[in-house]
Amino acid sequence: MGASMRIGCVVMASGEGRRFAEALACEGVPTQRVLSGQGEGGKLAALLGGIPLIERTVRSVLAAGERAPFDIVVSTRWHEVARRCERLGVRVALHDGGLRSESVRAGLAAGLDRWDGCLFLPGDQPLVSSKSFEGLYAAFASDPHAAVRLGCEGAPGSPVLFPARLFPELMHLSGTQGGGAVLSQAGRVGIVEASSPIELMDVDTPCDLAVLERWLPEAAG
Repeated sequence: MGASMRIGCVVMASGEGRRFAEALACEGVPTQRVLSGQGEGGKLAALLGGIPLIERTVRSVLAAGERAPFDIVVSTRWHEVARRCERLGVRVALHDGGLRSESVRAGLAAGLDRWDGCLFLPGDQPLVSSKSFEGLYAAFASDPHAAVRLGCEGAPGSPVLFPARLFPELMHLSGTQGGGAVLSQAGRVGIVEASSPIELMDVDTPCDLAVLERWLPEAAG
């Protein structure tokens, strides 16, 4: 792969985590305490193996190291999330919008003029392996005009890596649209096979978090 290739990774961390909050509300926890923007109680601050969810997701990208040197930007509207990520030494694109398209645009704008491609990773998808990040990076570097995404056993999922030629379309997303609205224009879309379906799992509810917790020893190995 070319030494000059620069690939961004936008970690999407602007959602409210409302389903997570509503599930906890059934257990008597006030909803406003567990929305992602409400400090320590939010979903992205929930502990997974003793580490806040958003931090574990960011660390998973960093762990890929020199074999997949993504230029990481966390796109968030939550100041507490921003502080956590800045302590990890990654850049943050702090914005005001609550729509998915606004989070995409804010993150992509941070590297728009220098990236050859950009990976979009949900902030609540913490168990993507270093091997998968390396596979995504290498697949794109070998064909930088095609999109590539993680999948498992024939089922495509996230994260998704877009070539720079699709950046204008991503910057023109609106409303609740995400990158999936642009994939139909990608032409070739490669799939990197994950080693386990757990890599594709994100956290919508406390039950999801409990499932990932049980997988942590195996994922670490």
